[in-house]
Amino acid sequence: MNLLEKVYIWLSMSDLPVKKLYEFALSFDNIEDLWEINSYTPEVMKYFDGQEFQDFVNLRDGGGFDKLIENIEQAKVNYITINDPRYPQCLLQLSQPPLILYYKGNIDLLNSRKFSIVGSRVCTRYGVEQAQRFGHDMSKAGFTIVSGLAEGIDGNSHVGVLKAKGKTIGVLAGGLNYIFPAINVELARDIAEKGGLIISEKAPDVQPKSFSFIQRNRLISALSEGVLVVEAGAHSGTIHTVNFSLDLGKSVFALPGNCNSKQSEGTNALIKEFYSCCVTNPEEIISALDEIYDAQNPNESQKQKIEKVDISFRLSPDEKAIVEFLQIEDKHFDELVENLKINSKKLIGLLTTMEIRGLIKKLPGNYYQIGDKI
Repeated sequence: MNLLEKVYIWLSMSDLPVKKLYEFALSFDNIEDLWEINSYTPEVMKYFDGQEFQDFVNLRDGGGFDKLIENIEQAKVNYITINDPRYPQCLLQLSQPPLILYYKGNIDLLNSRKFSIVGSRVCTRYGVEQAQRFGHDMSKAGFTIVSGLAEGIDGNSHVGVLKAKGKTIGVLAGGLNYIFPAINVELARDIAEKGGLIISEKAPDVQPKSFSFIQRNRLISALSEGVLVVEAGAHSGTIHTVNFSLDLGKSVFALPGNCNSKQSEGTNALIKEFYSCCVTNPEEIISALDEIYDAQNPNESQKQKIEKVDISFRLSPDEKAIVEFLQIEDKHFDELVENLKINSKKLIGLLTTMEIRGLIKKLPGNYYQIGDKI
């Protein structure tokens, strides 16, 4: 285990928001330097109050870190980092992709074709039946079904997959040792033992907070080609998943529900706003996704015969443009914005991800240069 992996593990042990931890880590020219920090400096004050910082340092220096490392070395805890070739490229679309993913089960599912089924925790019998139906049929069609292992629609979509003897991924808001709700502990065990996968970006003993579920929802959206909302109230947290999916350019589908049911207010509102997202059977979704997939992967059958390239070196069009521009000479952030015509917010996310992957380096004065892996 190298020093960078230790830093990733340390960060994952904190229950603070991912965005705060990410920004703090990227404030260092070399993320590995974070390991040596002990003093509550003015720079640190920008990200933590005094108690937060002390708690964060204690995570590294207390017995919990050493115990976690011991469990990892004894193969009791499995993980991959953002630098691992098995890390799914789809997560790199996020402005703050997970630096580390802990898992139980079949890690290869992260690079299969995936589709999300989500909805409210409080659902009707209709919602239960449809979640299981779509989970069952979509998995039979070859999709790995992704959901949040929550009570209600999420849990029942997983159940439908297991009934079909298919593959499913449960994405947790907290660590692997904190299945929420507890009623789904046995379901999580079944998923992992029957060829599925349970993942979390948090260390095993981190308890979820209210904002953790929104952080979790961004992963569900990024992992999947699209998302189906089976049943959701007007103010359901499921709408966060929908918004993340729309921001990422993913396909969004909604199942119409009883117009008198509060559990369907959110889904029916989605259909009003995006009428083309309305579906009533799995075949409609499968057809739509296959059409998009075939257009994006015209030579997929031929590609499968070719040895796969290390995923950490695959570049999106924007990333390729950044690399080509920096190969000429080191460039200032403002030059990148001006010449590449990428808006500053998106560019910050791209540069952050590329720096973590070792594709570029950030220099003093907000300059960037080609990294060691190019």
